[in-house]
Amino acid sequence: MLLRKYLSQLGIGKAIIDLKLSKVIYGLGERVTGEFYIIGGICEQKIKRLECDLVQIDKMKNAQQVIDTTTILTTKFIEEEQEIRIPFSFQLPVTTAVSSEHISYRFNTRLFFDVGVISEDQDIIQVVEQIIEEIDAGQ
Repeated sequence: MLLRKYLSQLGIGKAIIDLKLSKVIYGLGERVTGEFYIIGGICEQKIKRLECDLVQIDKMKNAQQVIDTTTILTTKFIEEEQEIRIPFSFQLPVTTAVSSEHISYRFNTRLFFDVGVISEDQDIIQVVEQIIEEIDAGQ
């Protein structure tokens, strides 16, 4: 058991984080929804906080800008192989530039533990000017 604890602190068998979004294409000002999905590792770990940044990447300027950050502070323990789901909601600004070949967006998610290596996840989204609702051909 002690070996498992040390391995998880080194990142081997640690708990993992995955942001699961309801879709990948969003309109300006739209609410992004989904859930943080946390799966416990090979031993119990104490979660300190969860952070998620919306990052804009500008390939022309070779620059990244954090648009906004969501932080959840906690002292929750995650048991070995336990699954935890936490709702996620983020309001996209209406002033955001739309995605293009030069501008892209991603959510960078990080799960911090009391002791040990950070668990990370990245999810790419596309921001369009407006969403065109699909019309059912049968109507």
